[in-house]
Amino acid sequence: QLKLEDYKDRLKKGEALNPDQLEAVEKYDEVVHNLEFAKELQKTFSGLSQDLLKAQKKAQRRESLLKLEAEKKKLRTILQVQYVLQNFTQEHVQKDFKGGVNGAIYLPSKELDYLIRFAKLTCPERNENL
Repeated sequence: QLKLEDYKDRLKKGEALNPDQLEAVEKYDEVVHNLEFAKELQKTFSGLSQDLLKAQKKAQRRESLLKLEAEKKKLRTILQVQYVLQNFTQEHVQKDFKGGVNGAIYLPSKELDYLIRFAKLTCPERNENL
């Protein structure tokens, strides 16, 4: 653009320009218009790029939150199952299931023993001092 402005100034001062320079001066307005269009286009692309980055970050945050919630749900389920299994190691609970009393269903001794052994294998002992 500066070169074209120089050609234009030289032409106004009456200097002779070669045919290529004259053609360039004739297309000065078109070149300026194209430069302005290119600047606007660059701004538009820059804005779209920023919007895309924001959308990607938002989607990543949403995905992270969903993963975190899924992990929390799994952990809650595991803790609930452990709690239920640990209750089978308590004698009064065993008596309730052996007799089918106090809201417990009747479980044969063999099945109850399986549950107790499973509870001991899957539920670590808690250290109350920690």
